[in-house]
Formats: sequence, C-alpha cells, structure tokens
Amino acid sequence: MQIIDMEERITVKTTQHSMPPIDLGNHIVATSPAELADVILSVTEVQVASKEIDDPVGRDEFGVSTLALNANRMFWRCRIEWKDLPSLTEIIDEVKRLICARQELEVDDLDSAIEAVKSRTRLPFGLSAIELAWRQAQQFPIQLLHPDLAGKRLPTAIANIAYFLDILQEGKPILLPIDGLRSLLEQRKIVVGGAVKRLVEAGVIICVDEKYYTGKAKEFRFSGIEGEHYQYEAPRQA
Repeated sequence: MQIIDMEERITVKTTQHSMPPIDLGNHIVATSPAELADVILSVTEVQVASKEIDDPVGRDEFGVSTLALNANRMFWRCRIEWKDLPSLTEIIDEVKRLICARQELEVDDLDSAIEAVKSRTRLPFGLSAIELAWRQAQQFPIQLLHPDLAGKRLPTAIANIAYFLDILQEGKPILLPIDGLRSLLEQRKIVVGGAVKRLVEAGVIICVDEKYYTGKAKEFRFSGIEGEHYQYEAPRQA
C-alpha cells in the first residue's frame, strides 16, 4: 500500500468537500478528505509492512482488514468531532472513494470489510481511552453525591472519566494513569493522586489488585451506585 501523492490525488478525487481542520495527534492536522485518506493509507501501509507477511493472499487479506479497521477508527473520530456538521456523511463518503480508487477496491467491498471489523474497533483514531472517556463526560456528565466530594471539580472529573472508562472497557478493570490524568486535566500530579485516593475512600472506585508494586499499573473498577454515590446531570450542549 502506498500513500497518495499529489498527482494521484488530483486523478482519483471527485468533489472535495470543505471540512474543519482535525488534529489527529503526532503533529498531524488534516484539512481535507484527501488528507484524511492519506493518513489512513499511510498508517495501514506501516502496519502491514511491519507484519512481513510473505504469502500474497495472506498479505492482501491482512491489508484490507487493517485498512478497514483504520478507516472505521477515522470515521468514528470524524463523527465525534463533527457530529453536527451537515456535510459529515459526504466527507466520509469522499474519503472512502479516495481510498478505494487508490487501492482498486469497490466502495461496497470496503463497507463490508468495515462491518466485519466493527467489533474490533476499540478507540477512535488519535484518541486514548481516557481522552475518549473525558469527551463523553463533557456531554453526559455525572455528579458526585458524597458530601466531601459533591461539587468538587477534580474528583468529579476523575469520577466521570472512571465511569465512562468502565463502560468502554465493558466491565473489565480500568487504568487511571496519574500522569495521563495530570496532563489531560492540567493539574498537579500529587493533587491528582490524592483525588483518586479520595474517590477510593468514598467507594466511587475500587482498586482491583491490592498487591500493588512499582512498575505495575494499578487497576480499578467504577463501583459507584446511582442515587448513592452519583446522579446524572442533564446533557451539556457542545
């Protein structure tokens, strides 16, 4: 798989739809459907090459599967960023056409491959688990009810992240990395650590493995009970 160069891009594109810039991480900011297609194809190319699959059929199968997974992650990210953008569907369709023209795929075949990998798509393109949980919390927040925590900004923010991570992980243990939370919430490390401890003491989250040792990430579960530890807020407008 190769990245679309400028000459190929002119050849294969249909109608380019305008779109807001989107920061995909790693200093990559896409400003057009063609650039979104480029990112999907380049990431796929690297992943396929790293597998070093000698069998042409196996390499092709893995390549299309990986392409579909990356495309699905990108389209999920687009839906998060531009859920109210009138041209969202047209932008996604344009990216599909650009990808398929370069890869000699039928768009319907790509759609089928995307459907096949949906259950494997864990995160939107360019977002970590805690970043996705934090974005969800902005729209559907919970409030803490414990008298020592109710209305407290940082414990409430971390509780929201834990709540949505628990949903994302489908009941499996979650990670609340102090450095990641510190950076995301722009707070001091020691304050974040203390806020997590307060949530544990209040019964909002529990530490799964008490036998913690240096070098092993602590695992948690969201243990709050609706009506006792938290309640739902009205959804916030974007």
